[in-house]
Amino acid sequence: MKRLFHLTLTLLICLTTACGSDDGNGGGENLVIGISFVTVLDIENNGDASDIEVAFSPSENESSISEYRVILVKSTAASSFDLMAANTLGSTRYHQVAKTGSAIKTGLSASLQDSDGEAIVEGITYRVLVLTVADGTTVTENHLFLSGTSLTLAKTDILETVVELPIGTGGVVVDSEGNVYCADFGRSLSGPPGNTLYKITPQGQVSVFATGFVGASGNTIGADGNIYQSNIQGGSVSKVTPEGQVSTYASGMNGPVGVIFDPAGNLYVANCGDNTVRKVTPEGDVSIFASGAMFNCPNGIAIDNDGNLYVANFSNASVVKVTPEGQSSVLTNIPGNNNGHITFFRNRLYVVARAANQIYELDLQGNSTLIAGSGLRGHIDGPALLGTLSLPNDLGFSPDGKYLYVNDSKPVIGTPSTSDIQPTFLKRIRMERE
Repeated sequence: MKRLFHLTLTLLICLTTACGSDDGNGGGENLVIGISFVTVLDIENNGDASDIEVAFSPSENESSISEYRVILVKSTAASSFDLMAANTLGSTRYHQVAKTGSAIKTGLSASLQDSDGEAIVEGITYRVLVLTVADGTTVTENHLFLSGTSLTLAKTDILETVVELPIGTGGVVVDSEGNVYCADFGRSLSGPPGNTLYKITPQGQVSVFATGFVGASGNTIGADGNIYQSNIQGGSVSKVTPEGQVSTYASGMNGPVGVIFDPAGNLYVANCGDNTVRKVTPEGDVSIFASGAMFNCPNGIAIDNDGNLYVANFSNASVVKVTPEGQSSVLTNIPGNNNGHITFFRNRLYVVARAANQIYELDLQGNSTLIAGSGLRGHIDGPALLGTLSLPNDLGFSPDGKYLYVNDSKPVIGTPSTSDIQPTFLKRIRMERE
């Protein structure tokens, strides 16, 4: 599985003449004051100029200019591209931007050509230039700014927000039709329990699916099509029919969180409250399947094709592997020392590094790859490795594997109450794999 990713971020000050090009801008009263920096991002996966977002500060004498023009030049030709060449480009070879009086952020058009008149494509390295165009009255000379680094378009996963929900970050599960079910844990980890399960269609329509829970935490869908929802403050697991009818499926738990079925219909429950994994047979018999010092508030739980369980600890960094015989070993440790949930999809594990505000992919040997989250806490969408998350908790794939859904808390960043997990953003990582 190969992931291609390239991103350029330029913060280059250009105070006098154009950087790296002989633009003819000298001193004098007729000179327009050019822009002072450019940032460039590869934000989409369309394979043309619409992948590119460009941001820059306005000219200091913007009242004396008419417009800006964003130009893409092949990196090999950038050093020789000058102001005269920029001034004579046809309209298909630059992206026109109106002056705004404030910082500018603009996406480029799919039809934009480079300075040679060729299509913008993946695999070619470009430099971005911004021509500041004088209005011809107060000032008459244009200014050309050449960014200091390069950009090569390539496919990358994209983090995007789907919808905001009035709940705390509990469980997330996706059915065979792509509907997402988000559970309400409650406002905070120690506050009053949430009691609602929401349904979000693939088109983003939101409705209350079921109520009556006591701290709705982890959930899963059984082979019978019912949702099985843990109640962390109720010590039980509920069964929810496709019509939204709720009944108790199993009780006698101690802080149940993650839940998962094996092919034989046994339900495994991660019990944070007593550091155990409980097994519930189809007949309703409950027993301790695994326990011990390796478990530290077991939170998320997943199962692979061979029947091995994987448990993500909430109170330390460990992901613990449990064999079908109940033998436990630490598979790997995840940054942040505070894991959310874990899921298994197409022979890979995906785990939430909750405190690190990141998502990791694991192979079954425990080797990890960061797939989302810069590590900063926030709510920035865009390229998944530069996007930001805020105490994400659970995750689940769409049936086709195109989207990995993640629930993410929305407390005000920087406030003392970092334990607040309500409201919730349902986000998704748009997976781009080659």
